[in-house]
Amino acid sequence: MTSTPSRSKGKSRVPTDWQLRAIADIPSITQLSALELPMEVIPEQKDTVPAANAVNTQFLISRTAEGPPWTGYYATFRGAQLAISNIYGIWCKIRHRGTGFEAHCLARAELSLLDAPLQGIDYSHL
Repeated sequence: MTSTPSRSKGKSRVPTDWQLRAIADIPSITQLSALELPMEVIPEQKDTVPAANAVNTQFLISRTAEGPPWTGYYATFRGAQLAISNIYGIWCKIRHRGTGFEAHCLARAELSLLDAPLQGIDYSHL
């Protein structure tokens, strides 16, 4: 699957695919094949992943001390909420690191999450 950027006068290319929601520059297939974890991510602030690709996830909003630590997607594993993010169509486990967030590993297979990776993604490289 490839991105179809929207174009308007005087504005830079903005990806419209949900797999590229927070990416300023659309990566090439070569760049996608060279991706490695960990990588910087921004947790989703809106429920943007289509329902068909968000199976076994919950989009939670951080509003109270009893709620999730930040707004984004979560999956439940053995009763615990795991923070996850979908980047380039791949579900990754994320964590807060310093002043930002990072995807540090692929989401575990036991979560039964549905990946829809962009063309060029090399799982063995991640």
